[in-house]
Amino acid sequence: MKARILLFSLILTSFSALAQNEENDVPVYVVDSVLTTQAAMESISPDQIGLITIARGQKAILKYGSQAANGVVYVETKPFARKRVRHLLSMASPAYDSLLRRYGSDSSFLYIVNDKPVTPTDETRLMTVDNKTFVSVEILSPKKVEELYHIKNSQAGVRIISTEE
Repeated sequence: MKARILLFSLILTSFSALAQNEENDVPVYVVDSVLTTQAAMESISPDQIGLITIARGQKAILKYGSQAANGVVYVETKPFARKRVRHLLSMASPAYDSLLRRYGSDSSFLYIVNDKPVTPTDETRLMTVDNKTFVSVEILSPKKVEELYHIKNSQAGVRIISTEE
């Protein structure tokens, strides 16, 4: 009797393993707010990725349907994430918006998040700022940037307070 149960269990396990399709184990991929394929996501150069967020659970399923049962992988490229942060700061601060319009670009601004200057090798701290984590923004003069952070040649400092570390 035990042998029959064991044999039946093995057969059942084998059939269920064969019935599983690898595609069912694939999460949903969203790049720069656009639903995409795994192949398209894999074609993004790692140095262009600004932020990756993984979501699981009911909210993901409600938003993307049953195909999100294995999760959703959200990827923001660096240009997309910077544009999102610039928009957030422009909406939150008329002073920042005015500064951005005056210079046309933020390439010579020093961003400071939670009192730590953002460097080219550590842009993730800036890219994690969003509507949920944003607290406040303050514009600093070039003189104040040099005085507080010992950094020269910035057109302005943009000090951001965020709940995210």
